Amino acid sequence: MKRLSIFVLLLVFLFSSAQVFAEYSRSKVVRVMRNNLKMMKELKTAAENEDFFAAAEAFMEIAQGSNTIKDYDPKRGPQSAWNNTHRAVIKAAFGGIGAAGNEDLEAVREAIAAIGALNSQGHSAHK
Repeated sequence: MKRLSIFVLLLVFLFSSAQVFAEYSRSKVVRVMRNNLKMMKELKTAAENEDFFAAAEAFMEIAQGSNTIKDYDPKRGPQSAWNNTHRAVIKAAFGGIGAAGNEDLEAVREAIAAIGALNSQGHSAHK
């Protein structure tokens, strides 16, 4: 448990490097969002099958995608809300990785639900 916590903290540190707001790239955002949709389906399947390794991989891919676009200045809605939403997605995905590592199915499902809610929130604010 302690090793997993240290690993998750290390990932948070690596992903929280300071960047200047990046210019919005619609094609990159669309790729990330489509991939997130694919990963959400994979997460639901992994949870149904109690495949915790596959769940951890999908959570990590969602975190990586959000990290690549979190500093964009969106075409609609405030940049701060965009940034906060993506940081919350990354945090929820890291929580899901930890839950998968602990083979805690209920916590994995909660992380999936949290990411789904954040995706809906982001679409409402920025699409």
